[in-house]
Amino acid sequence: MPFFLEDDAAKSDTYSDPHDYLRELRELVGRRRGDAILLGEVNLPYPQQKTFFGGRDGDELTMQFDFEAMQRMYLSLARSDARPLARMLAKRPTIARQSQWANFVRNHDELTLDKLSNTERAEVFAAFGPEESMRVYDRGIVRRLPPMLEGDPRRIRMVYSLLFSLPGTPVLFYGEELGMGENLNAQGRLAVRTPMQWTDGKNGGFSNARRSLLPGPIAEGGYSPEHVNASAQRHDPDSLLRFVQHLIRRYRASTEIGWGELSILAQPHHGVLAHRVTGALGSMIALHNFTAETVTVPLTVDGANADTRLVDLLHDEVTWADDRGTVELNLDGYGYRWLRVLDPGSRRLS
Repeated sequence: MPFFLEDDAAKSDTYSDPHDYLRELRELVGRRRGDAILLGEVNLPYPQQKTFFGGRDGDELTMQFDFEAMQRMYLSLARSDARPLARMLAKRPTIARQSQWANFVRNHDELTLDKLSNTERAEVFAAFGPEESMRVYDRGIVRRLPPMLEGDPRRIRMVYSLLFSLPGTPVLFYGEELGMGENLNAQGRLAVRTPMQWTDGKNGGFSNARRSLLPGPIAEGGYSPEHVNASAQRHDPDSLLRFVQHLIRRYRASTEIGWGELSILAQPHHGVLAHRVTGALGSMIALHNFTAETVTVPLTVDGANADTRLVDLLHDEVTWADDRGTVELNLDGYGYRWLRVLDPGSRRLS
C-alpha cells in the first residue's frame, strides 16, 4: 500500500494528500457493500502503520497485516524464548475500534525478516532456512511452517493456537489448515505456491492435466498429497484440519479476542507467552510454551478471587483462583491453553 499511494495517488493532481485517495476508496467500498473490508499490506513500523488505518478516525484501511509481531514470533520460535514476541506485542499502538490487526503465520510471498537485525535474521535463517535454496532476497525464507518445524505436531499446533488467540483477525494461507509443505524445486516465492492438495489422487485432486501444465510443482516426500490432503483430514478427528476448525469455532465464540484490550502477563518462564484479552463481553488468558520443557506457570489474575474459575476452552479442565486471585497452571512442552475468566453470576458460557 505505501508504494501504491506513492506511485499512483501521490502523482495525481486530484489529491493533495495521497491518504485522501485511500479514504475515498474506503468510503466507496462501504457504500457498495456494507460488510466489505480493505485489507492492506503495509510493511512499516507500527507508528507509520497507524497512519494507514486513518488514525483515530479509522477511515482508511480496515485491517493491516502485522509484520512486526510475525517476524518476532519466528525469532521467538528460533530461540525457544517468548520474550521477543511479547515485547513487540506490548508495543502495538491503540487503534480505532473499527480498525483491526490481521495476524498471520505465512502468506504467498517469502517469509520476510526485514524488520529483524542482521544478527537476529541470521538466527532465524540458521533455525528455519539453513540452505541457500530456502532463502530469497537476503531477507526471507521460502518455506511453509510444518517443514520449518520439522513436522513436530506439538509446535505446529502451538503456533496456530497462538495465531487464533492474538487480538485481531487470524489470516490463513491456503493449505495451512492441512499442514502443507513447500517444493524447493520451484524458484523463489513459487516454492510455497504449490497446487492445493484436495485428495491423494492425481496431482492432489487439483487438476487432471499433465504435471507440466500445472501452475507449480506438487509437494513431494512426507508433504505430498499421499500424506497430506483435505479429504483424509476431514475424516480424521485428530487431524490438523479438525484442530484448526476447533480453533475457528472457539475464536468466533470469543469476541474478546477480536475486540478486546491486550495485556502481557508477568510470569517467570522466558519460554512462555502469557497474555490476556479483555472486552465488553468477556476476558480470556492464553498461555503458549515455546520450549519442549513442561513448566508450572504462576499467575496473578487482576480482579479475581476465590470464586473465580478459569475454564479451559481447548481442554476439558477448570482451575479455581485463590482468595488473592493467584493460580498455578501446568503447561506441557509446546503446550497451549485458552482460559476464560468467569466470576460468580457470569452469564458467559464456557
